Amino acid sequence: MAGITGEMRAQAREMLGFEKGGPERYDIDGVVRDAWINGNGSEATWKAAVEKHFRRFMVGDWVRVTVQTEDGFTEHHYGPIENFRKPDGAYYRRNVAKPHAAFVHPEYTRSHVVPLADLVEEIADFEIITEWSTVHEGGPKHNYGVYHCMGLHGTYPPPAKVMVIHKVSGRRQRFCDDCNTAEYRARFADQALHYQRSSKQTILELRANPALITGSAAEPTDPWDETPADQYRSWADTFPWLVPGPAAELYAQWKEARSATAAA
Repeated sequence: MAGITGEMRAQAREMLGFEKGGPERYDIDGVVRDAWINGNGSEATWKAAVEKHFRRFMVGDWVRVTVQTEDGFTEHHYGPIENFRKPDGAYYRRNVAKPHAAFVHPEYTRSHVVPLADLVEEIADFEIITEWSTVHEGGPKHNYGVYHCMGLHGTYPPPAKVMVIHKVSGRRQRFCDDCNTAEYRARFADQALHYQRSSKQTILELRANPALITGSAAEPTDPWDETPADQYRSWADTFPWLVPGPAAELYAQWKEARSATAAA
């Protein structure tokens, strides 16, 4: 492009090394043109050019697709972006900073052409903790208090370096740095989707009648003889994020009442 030199591109890449995602996330020529060729080179002009030419998504990025099922469930599916599409479904012939939609192929659903505005970076669904004391809090005594990585390793997995928390479910997984990848995190989130699908009948029953969770409990003389309400409560203790709101509220009140009775 006339007017843009290699030196200018190199300077822009160096400056973009401090921006989100690094230089590869930007249309370098677009930034240079708008900030320094057509613009006045001020800090405000630079920031506007950087924002305009930032590529939020690139081919290969893992993203989350939100799917609403016919029976009223919200599912989160994860997969990599394979290509970008125009509004008419055609492919772009060149890289563009703001494509219309992305073609994603998640594992648990049909392929999707999804508008970029409806996509979420997979990392946004996780909290990553790196403090060693927190990652290994309560670690196994037989291993000097150190948890192993839960990625795919051989007989001797390395120590975990991070704790990954799935924000929707609150479930936790420990990985080494090499296994703390988008694909492994997506697999971890897919487990929560599997639990949700396996629990659909229970969820639907509690949606229809939240009071089922506060029914009578088994007699203390025979604690193994669970009542239907006991089974709902046991399920709720295992999958608290799946309990419908009204049932969760009633269950919390039920536990509070039980605690007050026991303390009396």
